[in-house]
Amino acid sequence: MNDTLHHTLRGLDPAVTHAAHDPSTDPAAQALLARITATDPAATPAATPAATPAAGPTADPTAGAAAGANGTLSPQTRHRRAITVGRLTVGRLTVGRLTTLAGGLALGVAAALLLPGVFGGGSAIAAWTATPHTITGDRATDAQNTCLDSAHDAAQRTTGHRLDFRPVVTEGRGPWTLVYVNDNSSHLAEITCLLLNGDLIGSHGSTPGPDARPLPPVPAGSARAVLGSVLSTSEESVRTVTGRVGDDVMGVELLTDAQGTVTATVAGGYFAAWWPDAPTTEAHENASPRGGVKGVTVILQDGSRHEVSLEDLTGRTTTQLYTPATGGSTGD
Repeated sequence: MNDTLHHTLRGLDPAVTHAAHDPSTDPAAQALLARITATDPAATPAATPAATPAAGPTADPTAGAAAGANGTLSPQTRHRRAITVGRLTVGRLTVGRLTTLAGGLALGVAAALLLPGVFGGGSAIAAWTATPHTITGDRATDAQNTCLDSAHDAAQRTTGHRLDFRPVVTEGRGPWTLVYVNDNSSHLAEITCLLLNGDLIGSHGSTPGPDARPLPPVPAGSARAVLGSVLSTSEESVRTVTGRVGDDVMGVELLTDAQGTVTATVAGGYFAAWWPDAPTTEAHENASPRGGVKGVTVILQDGSRHEVSLEDLTGRTTTQLYTPATGGSTGD
């Protein structure tokens, strides 16, 4: 790595992480990791989860429980491994959330700082649209193949196994293409790719951990998703949301802090959407576990519209959704 690149990378991350700091042994970092990688709970979350120190063990080690934002444990959540891949993903990341391995693969949270200009600058971001358009033909095929190659490589290097990914959602917003792939299994391994003019800008996703439990069915008129996936540079960031929908759902709209209403693409029982946002920091992400989403509306087959609460969407309690997180990087 040359001096200029080294200087640029050091300047990207406002968080301070001591060179000797090991997130894998830091209780605060591990508690935060558990909070963000918890996903897809059962349809009805526990009304009063037992209070347990965030860094402590779960009451039932076979339940796949993970620490919530308020330091409690929900028996309905499950452990996952998260993957973030991108053009020059920075090793030192907000909240110490990512451990970067050789070749750019990272294990940790789907949140990363990337080099300035990765998102194509102001003109490319300005071309984004809140309503997606359909991608077909060679553009769709090429984007799907690029994402599948990245997903297979990342999963192989993360889990040691080749997973049976297939494209689920492919959508366009201006010059951007989003491809969401998963293995359609009861535990669901999934990766989302973002491409600009056919070039892979970044991807992130997760695979089930050893304690993972099968996903429960989604109610016919509802949706389930995980919030908080973000890729950021010092200039801008992009947020993505993917999830599952019930059999009666034909559309999903997300009310976002940054862009107002964003229409998702719904296909095959899943949905996906993304939007640009301001650059993010450790403090900002800790302060808002909602991942930039204020509300969700589903459109049913009969044309009716129904709001899905963030609690129902994520399976988290109101306290968990609105309690700032703590932990992560440490000072010198």
